[in-house]
Amino acid sequence: MADVKISALTADSAVTATDEFVKNESGTSKKTTALKLSTYVLSGAVGKQALWIPATAMVARTTNGAASGTAEMTTNKNMFVTLDFDTSTQEFAQFSITMPSSWNESTVTFKPVWSHASTSTNFGVVFQLAAVAVSNDDAGDVAFGTAQTSTDTGGTTNDIYVGPESSAITVSGSPAAGDLVMFQIARVPANGSDTMAIDARLHGIVLYITTDALTDS
Repeated sequence: MADVKISALTADSAVTATDEFVKNESGTSKKTTALKLSTYVLSGAVGKQALWIPATAMVARTTNGAASGTAEMTTNKNMFVTLDFDTSTQEFAQFSITMPSSWNESTVTFKPVWSHASTSTNFGVVFQLAAVAVSNDDAGDVAFGTAQTSTDTGGTTNDIYVGPESSAITVSGSPAAGDLVMFQIARVPANGSDTMAIDARLHGIVLYITTDALTDS
């Protein structure tokens, strides 16, 4: 193809999926389509996304709720603001998110971010997360779906621990674009891997969702 100045070209109409373009592939000119180009662009902009949910954005349940806690570090006076989960009684906290329309309405996962005060032995902690979606005019008193867990091991007083990513959590209800999704997090002291004999301090969670669109329009 002969060289042509861009200024000499005729203005195009709207781009369609079947429009063709030239690309350089390892030194060889090849053609591709607008559809393939858009698919490539979307692949880098949509997919798994991380959302930070701090403990301060959560509310302890009235029944068996986790305790609010603060702790000031000794040297640099860093302040921990946490929800503290008991070692023997299962305690809960909740938060809600109006999910973006770009959410694919499928499963989510999480990682807990936590710490603990001084204790000598047994540092295992298990957190679990469950979720339910509600749409406009749905009942608000609804059952959460099946919870999935993240099991971690502490060991050093006041260190920040990030638990492993959980298995996929199915959001119960009938998730739809823009739904309000209620989440419930708990420690699971009945789990054999939860061995720490003091409160587990939850700083927050990293919530992972998957998007399938560039915008929420």
